[in-house]
Amino acid sequence: MYAHFVFTWVEGAIHVQVSHGTLAGPKMQLWKGVSIPDYWSGPALAEFGQAWALNQLSGNRGTPAVVSR
Repeated sequence: MYAHFVFTWVEGAIHVQVSHGTLAGPKMQLWKGVSIPDYWSGPALAEFGQAWALNQLSGNRGTPAVVSR
């Protein structure tokens, strides 16, 4: 099984919505209100998404993503 996580972050928001699906297809909401510790930008979301997905796939579910700077 492949993991497809879709991260939606509205500009100016401090939380991200995480869904299962694809950008172009249907999505199923998994988590709403996941805190993101950065200013809104594409690179910040990409880094957060990678860390978050790694946490989830490695079995550390429910833990916040750790973004290294």
